[in-house]
Amino acid sequence: MNLIRAASMAFLLAGLLLSPSNAAEQPDNKPRELIFAFDSADLKTFEKNAAEAAKLGATHVVITENLPNAYWEFDVPDDPYPAWFMHHPSLLEVFPPKDVQPYVNKDYAEKVAGYFEERCKILRRHGLKAVYSSNEPHVLPEAFFTAYPALRGPQIDQPNRSRSARFAPCVDNPETLRLYRESMQLLLQRCPEIDLFTFVTTDAGSGFCWAPGLYPGKNGNTECKDRPMAERVSGFMTNLQQAARADGHEIEISINQIAPRQWMLPTFDSPMSIVRLLPRGLAVNGLEGPDGRRFISGSAGGSGQFYPVLGIPQPIGFFKSVPRDGAGRYTVRLGDAAVTDFYFRLFEYARKSPTPKNEMETLSGVRAFGVSLVGEDHADDLLSLWLATDEVARELEELDFGPVLKMGGVLTRWVTRPMVPFPEELTAQEKSYYRRFLFQAKGEDQADDLIDIQAMRMYEGWGAKILVQHVIEGTDRPLRQAIACAERLRAAAKDDGSRREWELMGKRLEVLQCLIRTTDNMVSYQAQLDRVKSLGLKPEPNPVLGTQSGWDRTDLMQTARTEIDNAVKLKALLESTQEPLIDTAPSAEEESIMRLGPDLPAQLKRKIDTMNAHWEDYKRLFTTPNP
Repeated sequence: MNLIRAASMAFLLAGLLLSPSNAAEQPDNKPRELIFAFDSADLKTFEKNAAEAAKLGATHVVITENLPNAYWEFDVPDDPYPAWFMHHPSLLEVFPPKDVQPYVNKDYAEKVAGYFEERCKILRRHGLKAVYSSNEPHVLPEAFFTAYPALRGPQIDQPNRSRSARFAPCVDNPETLRLYRESMQLLLQRCPEIDLFTFVTTDAGSGFCWAPGLYPGKNGNTECKDRPMAERVSGFMTNLQQAARADGHEIEISINQIAPRQWMLPTFDSPMSIVRLLPRGLAVNGLEGPDGRRFISGSAGGSGQFYPVLGIPQPIGFFKSVPRDGAGRYTVRLGDAAVTDFYFRLFEYARKSPTPKNEMETLSGVRAFGVSLVGEDHADDLLSLWLATDEVARELEELDFGPVLKMGGVLTRWVTRPMVPFPEELTAQEKSYYRRFLFQAKGEDQADDLIDIQAMRMYEGWGAKILVQHVIEGTDRPLRQAIACAERLRAAAKDDGSRREWELMGKRLEVLQCLIRTTDNMVSYQAQLDRVKSLGLKPEPNPVLGTQSGWDRTDLMQTARTEIDNAVKLKALLESTQEPLIDTAPSAEEESIMRLGPDLPAQLKRKIDTMNAHWEDYKRLFTTPNP
């Protein structure tokens, strides 16, 4: 599964997963609704999971996961920004009205629409409804706005990460609303099972005119500048709802702003002013119109801190969050394919258990589930493993400007790119396997910097090096403990299947350990390299007898050697089993900024070889020891 197509789940399902602290204390007053989101690489798997979800009481399934990327949206050479939205199924681009069709890829649109149609047929057979998640109002190609200049809305790209301006349509214009009405009706004609839409806005190719939190700053179409935001957003949402109703469909829509961090402005200054204009079934930031009652009641799922590593569940938080009794709408995220069946089983078990009132009751319930898997004698080891991985996830959250293993390991290709003292001197051939997948926009100086992650220099400098090292140290003990628990469970297994299962879990944990070590090494290496180069020191050409290696030389070269050995270990782990340990694209053509390539072991070998080939370059930075 491409879990990143989150950029995954956390963003795509934000309309259902966020439970705002400022939600009005109104009762849910909803019948029980249970929404499942799971990994389904093909229709056979989708049907298997849908049948299991229905058996467990699901009412809805998300159909917008595991879609092919819209590579056609990379329409400007060397602009990486479409990587943030090429996996989002925009209404206007997947179900384009006649006026939009000349400006989108019709083959791609039909392919994705066909996926939705087939998935909805499966849901129909199992008595389930569908959820459509995306980002709206969604970016459209520049050629569309050249043809229809009056419909140009806000610039929505992150200007430090893009090389071309990207715009969403102005939803204040009646013609834009007409296009959205037609698109909604085209969608529901083919997929009548969809009755719930969840949109994220002001992120990944989306935004409303004049929203304060737009990445380029507050901007939009001059004609609508003075229109209140409440009217703009409510008008967009009611237009979609009424379009569906005109064709005999009742739908609900939730729009959520991207959750702002401390340095960001919120999209909506006053969500309740929008909510008061909304009828029932429409919600903003988790507040349903017109009185602000809760649109959802809760959710269950993992933290997402371990991507791209597959197959490591986080059952403690999941068990606690599974809905037991009462009315309301709940969502359940089942993670990647390697843990989907595990979470189905845990969900079934938790639904039959009392709602835990505190942490002790949670751990007692999770341990009891562990007994059902490995027996009483080994349940403590299994619980210890789960506690340890939860601790690792919490530690990694301290570095979360976006999950660090994703933002650094994948988008900045820490996993596969080499550490060398003069990266600007690497040849095009030496860079060829990773450079085109770095999420950079400003040129080679930025791309050569290991810690320049999309213009966010959050791990820059010696202080950041110490902070990252402190966090990584916090993961070391629990991760070693988890690996030891997996080994004890393997040794105690009574059959070959169980032994293979726990051996595989041990390997997944070791892969996670490798990626965490890479994080530490990359930040440390760049901090020391920057420090040394800033001093402007020149190596002594002929050091006297007795010259020892300087501490900074030893530190930088040992960090590089540690990463070489770490890459060797990671490569061996990946080659030790046919089971997937890391999420990779199914083909070389589908490797992208957001997803590692299927030839990952070969890329690791190139990283190792390149670092070794440039080992003598350190003599140009440091005085060579002459003991």
